[in-house]
Amino acid sequence: MSLPDHPNLDWLRKQAKRRLAELRKTKPAARLAEAQLEVARQYDFPSWRALKAWIDASTIDGRLFEAARNGDVATLAALLDAHPDKLHVKSPPYDWSLLHLAHPHLAAIDLLLARGLDVNTRERGDNTYAMHWAAARGDLTVVKRLADAGGDVVGHGDDHELEVIGWATCWDGADDDAHRAVADFLVSRGAKHHIFSAIALGLADEVRRIVASDASALNARQSRNESHRTPLQFAVMKNLPAMVALLLELGADPLAVDGAGQPVASYASAPDADRLVMERIRDLTTAELVSAGRGNRPSRGGPMDLVAAMSLADWETAARLLADHPAIIAPAGGVLHLMAKRGDLRAVSWLLDNGADANGRWDHWGASATPLHMAVMEGHTEVVRRLLDAGADPRIRDSQHDSDAVGWAEFFKRPDIVEMLTRQIEDR
Repeated sequence: MSLPDHPNLDWLRKQAKRRLAELRKTKPAARLAEAQLEVARQYDFPSWRALKAWIDASTIDGRLFEAARNGDVATLAALLDAHPDKLHVKSPPYDWSLLHLAHPHLAAIDLLLARGLDVNTRERGDNTYAMHWAAARGDLTVVKRLADAGGDVVGHGDDHELEVIGWATCWDGADDDAHRAVADFLVSRGAKHHIFSAIALGLADEVRRIVASDASALNARQSRNESHRTPLQFAVMKNLPAMVALLLELGADPLAVDGAGQPVASYASAPDADRLVMERIRDLTTAELVSAGRGNRPSRGGPMDLVAAMSLADWETAARLLADHPAIIAPAGGVLHLMAKRGDLRAVSWLLDNGADANGRWDHWGASATPLHMAVMEGHTEVVRRLLDAGADPRIRDSQHDSDAVGWAEFFKRPDIVEMLTRQIEDR
């Protein structure tokens, strides 16, 4: 089939939705991607992406987007000369402005600013300026250029509630010299650190200042996108032991949970990441056990007490907790899941030997998953092997992604574990 003279992507999307409705008459589980692929092939394109790219390139908007992305100033200028009303065009699906697309091309950015494009225009996905993204990439040159053009160096109101300084510091890999330089520049122009940006850069004095000014900062929460995690959870996730120690010293609650009910331990992917937190919890557990003994009463204890004891190899306390509370290792408490996620082989073995369910499900940020999923996610090969030996079933699917352990291993790029799990399934 031939495309019309002026093809429209919305028209093609409607075709794909109609095709999906037809497919589902005979194949209820058909997905939109299958329908899109069929539509693309009708027009002799190998994929929907290839069709979309061709449509974009054939339109004025598409040519503007491409020129901005490539820093093609000559084409960008010529198109805007011919179509000045297109300066404010937005790129789907998140309505990125040409300024968002033009990074890191300074000449293209200068052209757009000179033509009158608002330096503080926001896109729709994360409600950010172009400056947020330049800061996230650690691009000081672009951040300076945008700031000099009147860009808002604070950037309050983004969907992650991090402001520009948080985008410069809080993402993975944003603790290098380039990102630190961006943060320093933002501060020099009037931005202020919040507790998460200060933690990310290991700024102890700044953390102390923030907490001294407002003690509630210790209980601050990141956005729903980050599951409303606490500063202490953030420090553990970033594996910053000095910050963990400082937050505990200042009074952070070691037992606080995030918006999904996950404890600090959920943010540790290695046994030592939250050791200081575990020591603080173990101190609380010990005090409770002593009190129970003096009062000749049953002790009170929960899953985190057991997690802390095992994390510190305090098997005597672990055994007492299990004796007093046999249900403490039930799947709903997530103890085996957490120890599998942390890669603590000794604790995993101890739990399995004491009757923990290798196939039990536990809610991990919306996904009801098994201990095997947790071990696979973090790449703990020996824990995976121990769970399989204990009867863990690699075919069980999680509730959110509908994926078995093999699917998780493929997604997290664990080829050795993929091979191990596949072999296990074939042997069964």
